[in-house]
Amino acid sequence: MNKFGSRGLYTQRMLSLPEMTSIEEFAQLLRLPKDYLNQFIKNNAKFYHEFKVSKKTGGYRRIKQPHKELKAIQRWILRNILDQLQPSPYCKGFIKNCSNLDNATPHQQKQYILNIDLENFFDHVPASHIYTIFNSVGYPKKLAFQMTKICTLGNCLPQGAPTSPALSNLATVRLDYRIGKFCEKNALTYTRYADDISISGNKSVAIKKADWFVERVITEEGYRINKDKRKISGPRVKREVTGLVINNKVGIGRKKYNYYRTMIFNLYKSSDPMLDNIFSGLDSYLSHVDKPRATMLKAYYSKLICNNGSVQNSVSFR
Repeated sequence: MNKFGSRGLYTQRMLSLPEMTSIEEFAQLLRLPKDYLNQFIKNNAKFYHEFKVSKKTGGYRRIKQPHKELKAIQRWILRNILDQLQPSPYCKGFIKNCSNLDNATPHQQKQYILNIDLENFFDHVPASHIYTIFNSVGYPKKLAFQMTKICTLGNCLPQGAPTSPALSNLATVRLDYRIGKFCEKNALTYTRYADDISISGNKSVAIKKADWFVERVITEEGYRINKDKRKISGPRVKREVTGLVINNKVGIGRKKYNYYRTMIFNLYKSSDPMLDNIFSGLDSYLSHVDKPRATMLKAYYSKLICNNGSVQNSVSFR
């Protein structure tokens, strides 16, 4: 074994990763024939199904769903390799036991908030970054290249593969640290939730300076800003981070609460058979991000059901 091979195995061992130096050893760990595994490396495009999903803000998102055989291999990589690696401390999305509440809370009661959206995020994570990840944790160049081919499609991350969220977090570590350290030096708070970047502080000058700096870093790192979603909010307006209002206490805000209440009322009046399931999911979400309004909505729903629809959908201003 050459010097790099020994060093690579040592790195894998230190990180508690599966120890392997070749595609043959990879196939053995997967309990699959090497030739079967090679088909996903040589021409993996034929093992994806593409479809469109509508976005809430308009337009659509292209989902590239891997076939179950390829997905099973990607899940093995996710479970045994990627889940053992840590993204930056600024990253809050695609992480177990971490939600948009964890992303919004650090920005609570800050006077100014800068929101930036990375356009077509997964499409701008190049295969070269994925190769670097696998090679840097101890896998030899050839094996790192082969694992990259399994996890990428058309030289980027496919949105729909189970490995893509974790890989996108690891691929943006340098971006996170460049922005994060700048913010710390300027008394600003920085978090990133997938493609949503949030920076907050109490001085408008510092936020405007960050806006200029972050745009430069994002461009240098190979990503693009969605200009339509770029926004600076000040103390006189509602300030939001990943869908949650952060003005005084973190929560969904009055407007969204009234929207949910109206939705429940309309579903009840139309005898929608999915009402219970929809309310259950909504209650679960609100109980996590805004317990006071979860209690209010639950009380409204119970009263609506008990009174057999006699409760009016009057707007609550609380």
